[in-house]
Amino acid sequence: MMHSHYQGGLLSLLLKKHKEKMDKNLKEDRSEVYEIGYLLVSSIPEEKVASEAAALKEILSKKGAEFLGEEAPELRTLAYTMVKKIGTSNHRFDQGYFGWFKFELSVKEIEAIKKTFEENPHMLRMLLITTVKENTYLGKKSPTASVIKSEEAVSVDAAEPAKEVVPTAPASIEEMDKSIDAMVKEA
Repeated sequence: MMHSHYQGGLLSLLLKKHKEKMDKNLKEDRSEVYEIGYLLVSSIPEEKVASEAAALKEILSKKGAEFLGEEAPELRTLAYTMVKKIGTSNHRFDQGYFGWFKFELSVKEIEAIKKTFEENPHMLRMLLITTVKENTYLGKKSPTASVIKSEEAVSVDAAEPAKEVVPTAPASIEEMDKSIDAMVKEA
């Protein structure tokens, strides 16, 4: 019983420290660099997606954000179905419009921004992170194998003959059983 009392006291202390830090941040007049990734519902007509993104950008602008980068929302297939309650019913989405903004903003304003984005009726999901000013965006393309320059290539010893690969037929079940029995006996 004393153990859970200790955990409760520790949790209470951690929460108090976190609140003090948050209160201090809100009182300070300093800026941080943030990135906000957002996923809009796919039920928005394609011709209205740009205006929805502009409205999100306007929210940031009104709070004094200095933009460092952005990507317009683009329809993407989701890794899994997401559910959003709209009105009194749950709606399922397999696609969404993903976009992001990278910006610098006063720490006093970020909680209001987060709340406004979360309350947007077209917002399926959003993620707000603190980041660095430098460009960390790697692009949309998957990494590709780099080409080895001829001077970097590994030389093959000419004295070593190339090994010939002889194709073999698939092993039968009896051969595999014998092979497994032999390995078991060796162990």
